[in-house]
Amino acid sequence: MHRKEIYKIWAPRNIKWTDWIRPVPFIGIDKPKQRGEFINYEIPKIHYINKHKKNTAIIVDIVGVNSIKEGISLAKIGYRPIPVFNGTNPNINTKAVTDNEIIEPLLVWGAEELKTTEIKENANPAFLLDLNRLNRYKILDSLFDNSYDIYDQDLPSAKFFLDNGIDTIIVRSEKIEKDLNKVLYNYEQSKIKILFTNGFETPKEIKLKKVKREL
Repeated sequence: MHRKEIYKIWAPRNIKWTDWIRPVPFIGIDKPKQRGEFINYEIPKIHYINKHKKNTAIIVDIVGVNSIKEGISLAKIGYRPIPVFNGTNPNINTKAVTDNEIIEPLLVWGAEELKTTEIKENANPAFLLDLNRLNRYKILDSLFDNSYDIYDQDLPSAKFFLDNGIDTIIVRSEKIEKDLNKVLYNYEQSKIKILFTNGFETPKEIKLKKVKREL
């Protein structure tokens, strides 16, 4: 498949949540990627939710490869997976602190899965984040720093969620990272309930503390 076709499968027209899908990882996606041959493409079992809920959106914040696979699994129960990956690939023959190229073959695989998965037009979103976005350990000065943060504009506003009947957000991660915490705190202040799960335990409501974003 060509990158435009792959992108359109993930971001079909007239679906409100797909406005938050970033085109960055799709730009070089149709170039040969031999690394994809060594990836386990098994769809994981979801333990923390078993059906689509009209008032609930999901944010998956784990390593990108697993985030996409979990997104496909959530699609099987009715959610619309929305990849929010802003990392760029390094130039040829250079290395970067964040490995974004490994995401591309998963997006190709995911597009094939989505072609045979029925998702309703009004399905709620499952936003897929890459925990590797925060890799900022430059061992060598020659490493390309392609890390990035999640900001308010990278996800829908609290008003948009509420206007579309969503008053609960499940965060699936190991912990709430600082960049996401700020976004979630603003949601909480707008009376959106934030639940947290490590992927195995039942989601439980949490209360967030306001944190300052590091410069």
